[in-house]
Amino acid sequence: MRLFFSLLLFLYGLSPLFAQHWYKGNLHTHSLWSDGDDYPEMIMSWYKANGYQFVGLSDHNILQEGEKWITVPRQKDRRQVFARYLQTFGPDWVTYRQGPNDSLTVRLKNLSDYRSHFEEPGKFLILKSEEVSTGFQGKPIHLNVTNVQSLIRPQPGNSVAEVMQNNIDLVVAQRRQTGQPMFSHINHPNFYYAITAQDLMQLRHERFFEVFNGHPMVNNYGDATHDSTEVMWDKINFHFLRQGRPFMYGLATDDSHNYSFFGPTYSNSGRAWVMVNAPELTPKALIEALEAGRFYATTGVELKQLPQSANTLTVRIKATPKTSYRIQFIGVRKGNERAEILREVADTTARYTLPADVWLVRARVISNTPKFNPFMPGDVEMAWTQPIAQAYVPSSVAGVVALPNAHAHNDYGQSRPLWDALDHGFTSLEADVHLIGDTLYVAHDRPSIRNPAATLEALYLKPLAERIRQNGGRVLTDYNGPFYLMIDAKTQADSTYRAIEAVLQRYRPLLATNKGPITVVLSGNRPVQTVVKTKNRLLAIDGRPADLGKRYSPALMPIISDAYSNQLSWRGKGDIPADQFQKLRQLADRAHREGKKLRLWASPEDPAVWAKLREAGVDFLNTDQLTLVRDYLLQDSAK
Repeated sequence: MRLFFSLLLFLYGLSPLFAQHWYKGNLHTHSLWSDGDDYPEMIMSWYKANGYQFVGLSDHNILQEGEKWITVPRQKDRRQVFARYLQTFGPDWVTYRQGPNDSLTVRLKNLSDYRSHFEEPGKFLILKSEEVSTGFQGKPIHLNVTNVQSLIRPQPGNSVAEVMQNNIDLVVAQRRQTGQPMFSHINHPNFYYAITAQDLMQLRHERFFEVFNGHPMVNNYGDATHDSTEVMWDKINFHFLRQGRPFMYGLATDDSHNYSFFGPTYSNSGRAWVMVNAPELTPKALIEALEAGRFYATTGVELKQLPQSANTLTVRIKATPKTSYRIQFIGVRKGNERAEILREVADTTARYTLPADVWLVRARVISNTPKFNPFMPGDVEMAWTQPIAQAYVPSSVAGVVALPNAHAHNDYGQSRPLWDALDHGFTSLEADVHLIGDTLYVAHDRPSIRNPAATLEALYLKPLAERIRQNGGRVLTDYNGPFYLMIDAKTQADSTYRAIEAVLQRYRPLLATNKGPITVVLSGNRPVQTVVKTKNRLLAIDGRPADLGKRYSPALMPIISDAYSNQLSWRGKGDIPADQFQKLRQLADRAHREGKKLRLWASPEDPAVWAKLREAGVDFLNTDQLTLVRDYLLQDSAK
């Protein structure tokens, strides 16, 4: 394997056109809805009063919805908690019942009841959250879901990794179905030492875990026989780098449960949090910034800004008087697999530029300020940046069978954009792009931030160029057929087309218009006549049924695409109506007579549907389920 370019995978800088703000938040905390010991409104009051801008109140396997009454024990401390709640919010707000023998029950407020009491645009936001809590053979396995829309019920599995993956898959499915931004993160892996780095290395679609958790039982620092969470973090990311996966980012949370008793045996608020650099205080902007690595984790140290150059990690501390700091750059050298301290600087500013012999690096900042109410006695205030790395293009997987009829829809939504499609043998893939400024960003909805790791060039063109170099001029080894990169333009047609043509100029030798292996196909907002009139064009057009009969050549318009619902109402149950099947077959025949291929988007992910599409002459199975379609096509070809 060869490194052919140095690229910061997750660059932190944004254009000054976007006003940026620092938002302090905690993504893991509990209330009386599960195993916390205070009322949600009291907890939100504390966080808001202590300078937080967002909180995810994540109770175990429950959302703060519906009717829930709790019995308040006749313990002095529990009655005092209720008394403070009643005094703070008043009898018109608090719903409770007093009964015989001094019994007391209280109705807990729903999130929808109290949200408007606390939220203020740009100042404070509550993220609907859940801690999905399950286990495997006595090992606790917990993951948080931030901005969840509906309850996720814990799923079992046959291993620690499979349990995590089964629950992560439900989060991914809900995000796709609802269109709402949300993400999961793995909680406190060293809680009873239930989760290892090797378990986490197996996960797909997981981008976050807790490198620091404030609960007293989570063993952040490991022991003589178990890795600390920081050591785990470096092992995971070195493994992900070699696989071409996006990094796993490290969160810090307080995981608070106790709001009346304080000390090292209690799980209290204020032990750790994240600082997110985002353009606005909304779930979408925060989640996009987190997924772009535009945040740091901290137990008290504040940074002035995040790194902003292509391969340099810059740390600038917002220093406090009479405090000294050590900035440690921790990374993995080539030829090694274990992380080490590459450089240490006793200052408030330091910079580390990735040399050729270092794969990845992150920064840890250690102050000499004792942490108030620490996770462990002797702790000082610290902070952790997210890692940066050399770009790494993995070699082709041996034995991959090319699938000329497989189209990876919204490929960037896969666990490993591009590589998942290629490793499954797909010969056609699709990416949505938005033109912002003069750069094409890959995303379904217009992104809130400009993340250079998510550009068309960084995600697709540069990696494809190196893969083609590795394979001696082919995208897939042992495959000489056409390979399609479909670009779905989400922004204005002419300007987006011009931007695509401009970036493609740097990759002319790879394009089919110059006898290269890649056919770029423009979909979405298509300036058809502009492309037709372009001399020496570099791409083709994704046609529509209405374009048939207009004498567009197969070189200009190699594919005809349409929404499945425009052709069929049948969803795979029972027999396909004969008239619908005949209509589809006639469309396929028309496309084939003109030398074009047929694709239907948004088709049901169902083998029964795929079988009828293939029988009718549809050329591409359009899918987000790569493994299912690969297995179906391989089985079908073996018949």
